[in-house]
Amino acid sequence: MSTTQVLTPPAYVVVLIITLLGIYLEVLPSNLVTGFGVTMVLGWGLSRIGDSIPGFRNFGAAPILCILVPASLVHAGLFPPSAVEMVSSFFYVFIDFLIAGLIVGSVLSMNREVLVKVGVRLAIPVLGAIAVTFALGGTIGHLTGFGFSEAILFVVAPIMGGGIGAGAIPMSEIYAAQTGGVSANYMSRLVPAIFVANMVCVIFAGVLNGLGRGRFASLTGFSGDGDILRVERVALSDAGRINLAAPSSASFASLAVGIIIASAFYMVGHLVALIIPGVHAYAWMIIATAVVRLGNWAPAPITRAAGAWYGFVARTWIPAILVAVSITLIEMEQIIAIMSDPAYLVITVTTVLCASLSAGFLGVLVSMYFVESAIIGGLCMADVGGSGDVAVLGASERMHLIPFAQMSSRLGGALMLVIMSFLAPILV
Repeated sequence: MSTTQVLTPPAYVVVLIITLLGIYLEVLPSNLVTGFGVTMVLGWGLSRIGDSIPGFRNFGAAPILCILVPASLVHAGLFPPSAVEMVSSFFYVFIDFLIAGLIVGSVLSMNREVLVKVGVRLAIPVLGAIAVTFALGGTIGHLTGFGFSEAILFVVAPIMGGGIGAGAIPMSEIYAAQTGGVSANYMSRLVPAIFVANMVCVIFAGVLNGLGRGRFASLTGFSGDGDILRVERVALSDAGRINLAAPSSASFASLAVGIIIASAFYMVGHLVALIIPGVHAYAWMIIATAVVRLGNWAPAPITRAAGAWYGFVARTWIPAILVAVSITLIEMEQIIAIMSDPAYLVITVTTVLCASLSAGFLGVLVSMYFVESAIIGGLCMADVGGSGDVAVLGASERMHLIPFAQMSSRLGGALMLVIMSFLAPILV
């Protein structure tokens, strides 16, 4: 039973009024209770509004509203700073918890055959997206007077670098090491493109989803509606998908076991990252979970429990985390500033579209669906990383693809750092 069947409109209005009173009277403490309460209440309402808009709802209206509206309220000064701080504190505690549940549950519950076939094929769209964006982004930078090197260093590379923590921060250190400058100065030039690109990724993900269900739905190879591979469609029609059974159908014991298993793999990722630095802990978590799944080493009750926890997380908390992403990470000031620089804006938007379209076309060549390949190999490379993957997959209604999205953003982002460590001495 979904929340829409339980939380009736009158009940929601009462809860919303209570929440707004707490926010604007600034009496709410900063903890998990208020974090969940504020983000879930706002996310539920915005999702319902988005789902009620004919036509637009097919293009990811619900998640797009969850991303745009809260950030706009913060920018307009209509969301108190105390509430922003509260939601931000909640976000940084909760995001790893949510992503661990999504990754571990989806990988352990995934069809082993698809895990092998997609993992191998995914390298082609990712590598192709990097090559195309570098070439075209640099060329546009040169033609617009922005500068070839400037476009690569401060627009294309950070966008394709896997986000802030695993991308922009180490990238700024690489640049600073080459010039003897301060990394913070480079960060201020790297971050705006990442945030604007993330917004474009979310919007374009919704557009691709809408096109796949609209006029291009019957076009061969265009959209798998969540399926990734075009080969063996009948045999693999449910492969890679997770059966999102209603949370009430999973026992409390199974959900508890799912939390334990997800947490264990999360800790494994960090332990391996301590021993082998340079690769993000999320990447090691994916690898460890995939190895266990491919080796069929997890007993069936464990995989079912992980899948049950994934189903609960995916059904319950996606709108809430999108609201938290919007309030915490989306800087409307930076987005507006970039909008005033046509060259910067053109290079930023072009980078995202080229990454997505090139990944889509290359994915078709290796028997993947265009939309799924464009989203995983392109948009999930160009967003802000873990939270960006959640937003993009939420907008495209393909949350079950989170492990492949993380492969793209984390391993692809690590590859970008290696590439820029060689290019920075030439371009800086």
